[in-house]
Amino acid sequence: MLSGFFRSTFNQGFPLLLLVSILFSSYSYALQENAKTPSILTVVPEYKDKVTANFNPFSKSSMPTTHEFIFEPLIVFNTLQNNKPAYRLATSYHLDSDLKGISFTLREGVEWSDGKTFTADDVFFSFSIAQKYPELDSHGINQWVEYVEKRSDYEIYFKLKKPNALVANTLVLLPIVPEHQWKNVTDFAEFANPNPVGTGPFTVITALDENGYTQCANPNYWQAEARHVDCLRYPKVTNNDDFISRISTGEFDWTGSFIPDIERHYASYSPDYKYWLPPTSTINMMFNFKANDPEVRDVFHRVEFRRAVSMSLQRQLLIDIAAFGQGEPSTFASGMSQRFSSWADPVVTEKYLPYMTYNANLARDWLDVLNVTDKNGDGWRQLPSGKPLHLTLLTPNGWSDFNTTALLISEMMEQIGIQVTPVQLDFNPFVERLTLGDYDLALTNYPQGPTPFKYFDSAFNSTYQSPQYPRYAMHFYQNPRVDELLTQFPIASSALQRLAIIRELNQIIASEQVTVPLYNTVQFYQYNTTRFEGWFSESNPVASPLVWPQAPERLLHVLSLKPKQ
Repeated sequence: MLSGFFRSTFNQGFPLLLLVSILFSSYSYALQENAKTPSILTVVPEYKDKVTANFNPFSKSSMPTTHEFIFEPLIVFNTLQNNKPAYRLATSYHLDSDLKGISFTLREGVEWSDGKTFTADDVFFSFSIAQKYPELDSHGINQWVEYVEKRSDYEIYFKLKKPNALVANTLVLLPIVPEHQWKNVTDFAEFANPNPVGTGPFTVITALDENGYTQCANPNYWQAEARHVDCLRYPKVTNNDDFISRISTGEFDWTGSFIPDIERHYASYSPDYKYWLPPTSTINMMFNFKANDPEVRDVFHRVEFRRAVSMSLQRQLLIDIAAFGQGEPSTFASGMSQRFSSWADPVVTEKYLPYMTYNANLARDWLDVLNVTDKNGDGWRQLPSGKPLHLTLLTPNGWSDFNTTALLISEMMEQIGIQVTPVQLDFNPFVERLTLGDYDLALTNYPQGPTPFKYFDSAFNSTYQSPQYPRYAMHFYQNPRVDELLTQFPIASSALQRLAIIRELNQIIASEQVTVPLYNTVQFYQYNTTRFEGWFSESNPVASPLVWPQAPERLLHVLSLKPKQ
């Protein structure tokens, strides 16, 4: 039946098809007038040689917007706000009085992006993956969790193998995936998850090719009113040179990469090109304590050799040339960040400072004592047996500050007669070589937390010397006392006890010169205010501003951004 307007107009002899055409044209015009241009935030969290439809949060090859943006965590602990919890999929947590158990209350009313309800079953299932397949347990969950128990649809309980007052910080790093989708997966490591279902703010992959991809809004996001960005765009960026050539054009909104002379090569191009460089961890040179050559391995195990190498390096020169002055020489022989100086015993710092200070003559003397000498007159030192001492130094391809640092190190060590060849590898092969112990020397940076514990734990806990873990402890140095102290810190009942533990860890690692700390770098963070506002900054330090993969606070950051009107 025709509506009153249609009926009246039609009865007056107005051609119906023409009328319908006019009305639909008007409706279409109204839609166009009211339509909002989607706000697209262009992010560069890391470099990729190849873009693939891999959004598996358990995979080391997943795309850099997988964690947090597709798979929302239970809690984000804000490291700039004294580890204050920002509750996400969980609304609270409670530790047992003996610190051997922890329960999480989950948020009700959350839906997966396909409309299914999020419950404790999903959390239970996700942790069962890590328990059943230890190679996917990249955060060391299994060393703490004895079993997981679903207590209700919105409460999950973890029984711990040993007390840990800080275990929540570790547990919330495990990605939570939907059981109804993943229960049919046969190989969790190889599953690419090209059509992800998540609880995070951006779950819909709208375009993906060899040049990048676009990831748009979750239609069922539980906090949709707080999300003002419609889509994330990840353009493939292969290395630091590629990044630097493009950031000055204004293509990117949110990035976190090294820019030499950042004022000249970035900030000077536009008042909208901003940056903030908070202090962060050290860059260290690692020795492989499991080096393939047994004689090289024996030399690496001598602390005198490691100290000789340390004293051959001019740290300020490394900063001035490789980091364009963006950094501070390491003074703690343990590699602890300078920002934790209040945790260090000044007597210990002073005791080992000579080994962190350039002294090529003393370095040469120590090598002579070790019988690592030039036995054939060719200008290079040989091993005690007379075999050539020729070392390689691995760095990730495209990390220009690391690559330049490695080149400078090779020149500095040449001055004491040690031949070092820098080798650049794509990031995944770089990590694989480290995890397999297939290298001599390598450069790495380290994650940081609100206390020095995260550094010491990730860098020197022997538990993390298996292939499923990140690269940080793959020097393969082991010390039972260090492992014991690392288990004591989470259950220490007082600040004084925690201070004593860190000071002993600092003393042990410094006395052993396990690695050669080079310099304290900064957190690389650039933001473009042309299109968006609400950025975290030095004057607005709400949380860590990093866009790097698995930097949990980036979820808080993206929700703070709004398109400029």
